[in-house]
Amino acid sequence: MKFRSIFLFLSSAMFVIGISQSARAADVWVSPVHITRVYPQADGSVVLTVDNDNNSCTNASTPKYYQITVGQNGVTADGLKNMLATALAAFAMNKTVSINISDSTSSCFVNRLFVQ
Repeated sequence: MKFRSIFLFLSSAMFVIGISQSARAADVWVSPVHITRVYPQADGSVVLTVDNDNNSCTNASTPKYYQITVGQNGVTADGLKNMLATALAAFAMNKTVSINISDSTSSCFVNRLFVQ
């Protein structure tokens, strides 16, 4: 009986810890901002920097790096190409954008963006 009580307690504790860990991650809008850099990487990913960083992005770079990477935060290869084209158009026309990121890691992976 004692073993069962300990097992139930530990199972409950692990469940609560798991819920609280996943509850911290959220989609955050970085908006409205101007893109200041579009930085293609050798691995095919793209880094964006903006004129007004969001505190939810916790990476140490200055300015903050917002990363568009295939396989991260739901991004596909076609999605990356579309976001790169959108980011370049916004940059070239000096338009503001809204960027949706995940704050679950310090990498600030982008999921989507749109020009305003």
